Amino acid sequence: MTVKFVTVKGSERLGRDPFYVGLVQHDRTLSPSETYELCASHTGYKATAIRAVFMALAEFIRENQRKGNITFLDGVASIRNYVKGAFEGLGGPWVKGRNYLSVQAVELEPFKTLLAGIVPLNNTEGAKPVINTVLDETTLVYDVITGTDGFSIAGADLAPDPTKPDEYVALMDVHGIETKAEITFSDLQNVKAHLTAALPAGEYTLKVYTCTRAPVSAMPLASTSPLAR
Repeated sequence: MTVKFVTVKGSERLGRDPFYVGLVQHDRTLSPSETYELCASHTGYKATAIRAVFMALAEFIRENQRKGNITFLDGVASIRNYVKGAFEGLGGPWVKGRNYLSVQAVELEPFKTLLAGIVPLNNTEGAKPVINTVLDETTLVYDVITGTDGFSIAGADLAPDPTKPDEYVALMDVHGIETKAEITFSDLQNVKAHLTAALPAGEYTLKVYTCTRAPVSAMPLASTSPLAR
């Protein structure tokens, strides 16, 4: 098992001297169905049974958190509510949008130290994100995205994490305005995404923002509206 990471410069607001933090390079993101199949292969249960357990567990956690309880998953994590956002004084008030409840997991043993014996590999110099091809998966035409068709991006060292606000796929028009796409699959060699609304026909530049915090933007594209098929 090899875990790779890259280093990026930390926020300068936190100190006068520059420092660097590590970001893990995930090979890929497993879909829910792939996760069920993987768990089934390790446990001997059917994937449908694994899915049912996950769904029941999710509902149990939701109900516990609605009641303000802490959910304990023995040997894995305790899940609890946290208050986020600053208040004007000791008495509040609670301001929606600024103050909110967040659900977070705190690791428990032995899950907490599951990776304690692994020394990850610093892949900073070897990580060079690049886009090789972009394919519209409906029309099977390269470098032209039609409407809201799903498209596949092939390259190297990609793997944007859609759960992070600074990692995403976007199309940029000639004025520099970006429109984000919705990522449906992501690994180091391939990213699948689609637009939620069709863009006007024209020339665009595809960008992939990944864990290196630098965009890959060397892929000019044409976009056509659904009516232009």
